[in-house]
Amino acid sequence: MMDEKKRFRKFIGILVTMIVLGSVFVVGTVVAEVDNWYTIASAAILVSIAVVAIFVAWRRREELKSGFPLEDERSRALKMRAGYLALFVSMYFCLALGWIIGAFVEDSGREFLSVGEMMFVLVAVMGIFYAVILAALSRGKGAS
Repeated sequence: MMDEKKRFRKFIGILVTMIVLGSVFVVGTVVAEVDNWYTIASAAILVSIAVVAIFVAWRRREELKSGFPLEDERSRALKMRAGYLALFVSMYFCLALGWIIGAFVEDSGREFLSVGEMMFVLVAVMGIFYAVILAALSRGKGAS
């Protein structure tokens, strides 16, 4: 039980650090007077991280107070399997995206996403793949 409390405190510390660093970034974009799009996007990302973090922290706290384990072996196995399947699918997505850019975009001289925008898309796609695969595996009969 004490180990779970220590892990919960570490989790809260990481969340607070992320929110503080995100706030510093948002304030930095306002002070630097960069394009409003970057400020709005970074503020939206920060708010969404804060909302999810508060919900997860509240849920973990309630589970910790109830005395039940935070997750059982099946849910842990499902999350691990969904994670590595999402990694594999995302790697193939990256390869396909690189092939599309190399074959159709580079030689034509058309504008495409910048590197930062491309990384944002790739991370978003990885998260979506993870959520979809986890939902599909959770509906099944077994973890294997």
